[in-house]
Amino acid sequence: MNPNTRRILIWSAFTLGLVGLLFGLAKLGTSGQGASPAAGLALAVPVTDEDWSKGNKDAPVTVVEYSDFQCPACQLYYKIVKQISEDMPDKVRFVYRHYPLRQTHPNAEAASLASEAAGMQGKFWQLHDALFETQDSWARDTNPAIYFEDLASSLGLDVKKFKEDMKSPAAKNKVDRDYRSGAGIEGTPTFFVNGRLVNSPRSYEEFKTLVEQAAQPS
Repeated sequence: MNPNTRRILIWSAFTLGLVGLLFGLAKLGTSGQGASPAAGLALAVPVTDEDWSKGNKDAPVTVVEYSDFQCPACQLYYKIVKQISEDMPDKVRFVYRHYPLRQTHPNAEAASLASEAAGMQGKFWQLHDALFETQDSWARDTNPAIYFEDLASSLGLDVKKFKEDMKSPAAKNKVDRDYRSGAGIEGTPTFFVNGRLVNSPRSYEEFKTLVEQAAQPS
């Protein structure tokens, strides 16, 4: 089997799994309070230098994701977002905002605080990736902070400082600020493309097409 055929088969299987899981999550209700807003609504709080972003800051497309580290659907979308970031580095910038669904995912806020603590040592995105890649290991842990400390150590962080920063007002304020800026959205992940809310793409190809269309001059 040649590499192109193998990649197509892998993404096809992944797409089917994504659609099935998202349907299941919708049935189980992994959302917050209130009704889901209609696509096209504007991003309430514009992107600033205080946001965590990756990619070309001058890219024609900025995607803001409201996400929850404990959310299974967010874990699947993480793989799509990561692939698009690698495939379209000049076209798109991704911004991550915390939206922990505290009532549904009891470890989500602690994970957000851990990522902020890592960010204070310059490694937000490294811990962001590690949290999603190991989600199954800590999501139901009764004391996830210990697991997060191990992740921090594996990334070469100062673990003592990491533990202190996880409990700091700065970390909590950043998570709370992100959460408040998403007031009105319901489920995670929720995506805004160039400041407008979009229906979550159902596959890598749909997401890629969405970015390509948004990159076209108006």
